[in-house]
Amino acid sequence: MSNLISATLSPAAMQLYKEMQRGEKSRIISKLIVEGHTINKRLEDLTKGINERNIQISRVIWELKDNPIHRSLCTDLNELLIGTIHHQYD
Repeated sequence: MSNLISATLSPAAMQLYKEMQRGEKSRIISKLIVEGHTINKRLEDLTKGINERNIQISRVIWELKDNPIHRSLCTDLNELLIGTIHHQYD
């Protein structure tokens, strides 16, 4: 186990820190750091997954766009990509 040397806290965080029970502060802070890292990793993985799905949707649109039967499907799929680099302008 390592010691926490120093930290700069916002006034709200300092108030919460002062309200924590003595002996529980280190455990709670350690837990928050680990959970924060886990949440950031999950967010990164979700973002990567969303990008991969957008790439696949874009590829489907590209393959089907010239077939009139699939035109409305391609339009609907393309609307899902608005705001991304994969959105295809006609």
